[in-house]
Amino acid sequence: MSLKKIPDKNKRFDDSKILVVDNNYIPSDYKEPFAVSVYPILSGILEKGYNMIQDKEYVPYIKGKRKFGRVLIQKINI
Repeated sequence: MSLKKIPDKNKRFDDSKILVVDNNYIPSDYKEPFAVSVYPILSGILEKGYNMIQDKEYVPYIKGKRKFGRVLIQKINI
């Protein structure tokens, strides 16, 4: 799904300027690393042209408040 089509309530940037998406929304046209919950990983997103960026949990902070842990992924440039 295009980043523009993802509802605003399901996408935001954390204090480090990393895109955080909720509810299994995966932006197909976003080339930078972004944070997702573990569910897209379990659902096979890595087989669909995405790589995990780091092997540890990413914890986003939004307006100084800690949010639940995520996984950083990025679209593979093919």
